[in-house]
Amino acid sequence: MEIALDWKNLIYFNSQLIGYLVGLVLILYGYRKNKSNMLLGFIFLVFSFVSFVSWLIFTGNFIHFPALYRIGNFFALLIIPVIYLYIRTVIKNNSLKLWDLLHFLPALIFFVDHWPVYLMDNAFKLDLIKQEIADPILFTQYNQSRFFSINFYTPLRTFMLVIYWIPSVKLVMDHSKKRKEEKSGFGSKWLVWIKIFLGFEVLLFLPFLLFFWLVDPLLGFQLSHSTLALITLITAISLLFFPDILYGLDREKYELQKSKSKSDKIENLSEHKIKEIEVKLDKILNDEKKFLQRGYSIHSLSEDIGIPSYLLTIYLNQRQQTNFSDLINQKRVEECCQLIASGKYNHLSLLGIAELSGFNNRNSFTQAFQKFKNVSPSAYIKSLKV
Repeated sequence: MEIALDWKNLIYFNSQLIGYLVGLVLILYGYRKNKSNMLLGFIFLVFSFVSFVSWLIFTGNFIHFPALYRIGNFFALLIIPVIYLYIRTVIKNNSLKLWDLLHFLPALIFFVDHWPVYLMDNAFKLDLIKQEIADPILFTQYNQSRFFSINFYTPLRTFMLVIYWIPSVKLVMDHSKKRKEEKSGFGSKWLVWIKIFLGFEVLLFLPFLLFFWLVDPLLGFQLSHSTLALITLITAISLLFFPDILYGLDREKYELQKSKSKSDKIENLSEHKIKEIEVKLDKILNDEKKFLQRGYSIHSLSEDIGIPSYLLTIYLNQRQQTNFSDLINQKRVEECCQLIASGKYNHLSLLGIAELSGFNNRNSFTQAFQKFKNVSPSAYIKSLKV
């Protein structure tokens, strides 16, 4: 397999190398600090893989990798909704739900549709590749589809890109308006980067729409696939200028540090403003019980009551002599005690009660319960039965 080191190949290779590295960093640090970054890491890993498959198609080197036949489009259909889900989890600050699996139905249909192809011996796959590889358009028409007509999946993929891009942009723009009072910090940095990302994402479907239907199908395919490598390279490199996003730095510590540097601002809050914060906190935490939402953060609270997060941190530290995590965990422990005392949830395990109270896992639940009740949850339940 001979490879010419021209500028096109260099873009493809560098995009794959940097894309894989950035994806792994996002997943590694995301697992430890910011779970939503794991989705972003997955996006870059898939982008890099699909970029590699695209390179194999247009250079004719696919004949050396018959095992990958029809795998690239499956991952392409898989990753499109993940971009939207990543943006939604960051903005809404919530975890994925079971019904989110419906977003992956097109990828599943493609996988089932081409299941007989996946089961083929590599020698048979190689024969199919040799028949199609000279014509990239023919190669990507998916002639082996059992359920749909020829060239069904490529327009479908483009259509999905547009359909998911529109609500993603809407989420970002709406969120940007809500956070316009914050000129710096994690929120503003992420918004800058995600706007860059969404701006480049247009290049994944615009060339196909313009050239495939209006000018030259081959040019449309070449631009759509080659720009994926360029987008992966540029957006991955851009993350180097946003280490807060890349490494998922501790947002709570950041806000605490920020509040300390601006501690004098509490003096600028009038008693009327402080009373307003107290009323809003009471409504959100006691009446609406937003703390029952797992993953509820100070940024979620900030959006719910319309107060910048750094001012909330200052208020909690100086007025309530606590911090956000302790405040929320204390509320959750109190809710848990009420659930236990009611007797209506005796059929649930401690983990089930913890989840109803807003805790993410049993470990954080046990630690918080021990901290605020000076006793373990199981010992507390036993004491009620005495």
